[in-house]
Amino acid sequence: MRIGDDNLFEIGCRSVLITLYNYADPLRPIHTGVESPSIGNFNTISTRARVHHTLRITSYCVIGAACLVVPTEDEILDEYTVIYGPAAERRMWSGRGKVQEADLRKKHADYLREMLPKFNRLRRGHDT
Repeated sequence: MRIGDDNLFEIGCRSVLITLYNYADPLRPIHTGVESPSIGNFNTISTRARVHHTLRITSYCVIGAACLVVPTEDEILDEYTVIYGPAAERRMWSGRGKVQEADLRKKHADYLREMLPKFNRLRRGHDT
């Protein structure tokens, strides 16, 4: 599996295979999520979107909220593809505003790096 740089995976999306340890049978791990074998750079996978393992995502693609993308055969998503709506309709993005979007992502990441440590307090248990 390859995941490129500057991708945005929103809460509840399922595009990456996560392996958990199975205590009942250590030889059979538990796989949750959905695997996309290749994810390029600068992609956005929105909340509750699901991507099947038969789809390879190139760069600058957007998968909208709650979209289910399940191609029957292996498919490579063209660059600048936007998938949206309950029927997973597709259209192409012209690429205009690409620099502004990259700047916005960097500013957002900087903001989170600054603010999250301020609000992430350790809560200590009571000694009994």
